[in-house]
Amino acid sequence: RAKEGLKPGLNSFSLTSVSGPDSSNLDKMADYLSSGGIRAPEILSNPTPQPRQQPRAKEELYLEGYGRQFGEKMTYSVGLTYGLGLTSGGAYGAMLGLRQGGKTSKLLLNSVLNSSSKYGPALGNQSAIITMFYVASHGLLSWIREEDDVFNAAAAGAFSGALYKSAAKTWQPAAKYAAVSSAVFVGLDTIVRQGYL
Repeated sequence: RAKEGLKPGLNSFSLTSVSGPDSSNLDKMADYLSSGGIRAPEILSNPTPQPRQQPRAKEELYLEGYGRQFGEKMTYSVGLTYGLGLTSGGAYGAMLGLRQGGKTSKLLLNSVLNSSSKYGPALGNQSAIITMFYVASHGLLSWIREEDDVFNAAAAGAFSGALYKSAAKTWQPAAKYAAVSSAVFVGLDTIVRQGYL
């Protein structure tokens, strides 16, 4: 059993002798009574210094090729094509609204806004979905062939367009989307490889 008493010259209680299974807890209490706080663990008193991360170079922040990881390519490509589709579809809808016209300025503005909101999001969503199919199929082709060339872009683009229209009743829409998607993605692939995008 622990014996408690006052040390001469101290205004606080301390433990003079400790024995038994609770000696570590009593040591902590003695430390608190003498210093007003408990000793910090070793891991806190001597933390291991973490290596500082170097800032990434500018060329690493942009998709200047297909050496990036899958998630980065997916995020960058889908966001880019959604924005392009939204902008171009909205501009096309605005022109249709202007051509349709209106008897008053309010009706004209309403026609422009309705057409823009109809075609812009539709083309943006369509572009984003096809791009998502493209990035996934392009990565799969690159992994299977162990090569990264224009053939991957052409084949992945054609597959993505055909897959997007695979639920059509006839094969003509799927063939048209496959051809257009293949041409578009080959062009984008060439632009990206040259570092323009």
